[in-house]
Amino acid sequence: MFLLRMLMRKRVREMDPLHVSMTGVRMGERFLQIGCHDRALLSGLAAKVGLSGTAAVAALNDHDARNAEAVGKKIGALIEVSDLDDGRAWPYGESQFDMIVVDDTTGGFGNYASKATVLSNAYRTVRAGGRIEVIERLRTDGPDDNVQNDLVAAGFKPVRVLAERDGFRFIEGLRPAS
Repeated sequence: MFLLRMLMRKRVREMDPLHVSMTGVRMGERFLQIGCHDRALLSGLAAKVGLSGTAAVAALNDHDARNAEAVGKKIGALIEVSDLDDGRAWPYGESQFDMIVVDDTTGGFGNYASKATVLSNAYRTVRAGGRIEVIERLRTDGPDDNVQNDLVAAGFKPVRVLAERDGFRFIEGLRPAS
């Protein structure tokens, strides 16, 4: 019995790592992930929303798109993948998602040339009262990019740092309900 409890506890921890827990994504929600560097993050989020929710990825490059497609195949989830890097217009509609997660776990989003445009489109795409969370790696080689200012400039408010833990910063912004 003790061994069974230990195995189950380990399995639960693997399915719900810190990155997934910090987002607060729930069953049935519609979520969009921008970027796909951390496969465990997407896997956990797609599993959280389940069959009654929607999981989508806005891939910033071909690597992101391949990662997202591989996660969908591995866990047997339908993950809609759109490539933002192909020059097309933003592929999502007004108020289409409850939650947006920006995967900046490798630090690449801070240097992404169209970051301001992506965040502005994310603001339009998340429903009123919805939220965005940026998961960024803390930098040790220089000053951190101030994503909080970028979120405010895109229209999100309030914006706050939820936590800094295990080398990552979790920043949340809300789209006002008005």
